[in-house]
Amino acid sequence: MDIEVIRQRVRAGHYLVKGHAVQHAIKEGFERRNIVEAVLRGKIVAEYPHEHRMLVCGKTTIPGGSVAYLHVVCEYFDPVDIEFVTAYIPDEVQWERPPFKRRRRKVK
Repeated sequence: MDIEVIRQRVRAGHYLVKGHAVQHAIKEGFERRNIVEAVLRGKIVAEYPHEHRMLVCGKTTIPGGSVAYLHVVCEYFDPVDIEFVTAYIPDEVQWERPPFKRRRRKVK
């Protein structure tokens, strides 16, 4: 799936925010508009075509004025709506900054 197709659907209002994304938003202090902004401005971090999903990372300004990166898992199985399966602020221990790719584990 092309990220521009996803963005077109989101701009048209054809998206759903799933419960897991809402839970993270409440816990981590961001809002629905931040999820949308991250998808519209972000880059693809990982693709999961067998699941009809991709992970997008985008910068957004969360309530209180702080700038944060959000990871958003977008599902595009439905021919009309994009589903934001989950959204979260990535852990800098696991993700390089900017958190576009997973950190390599150190071999002991």
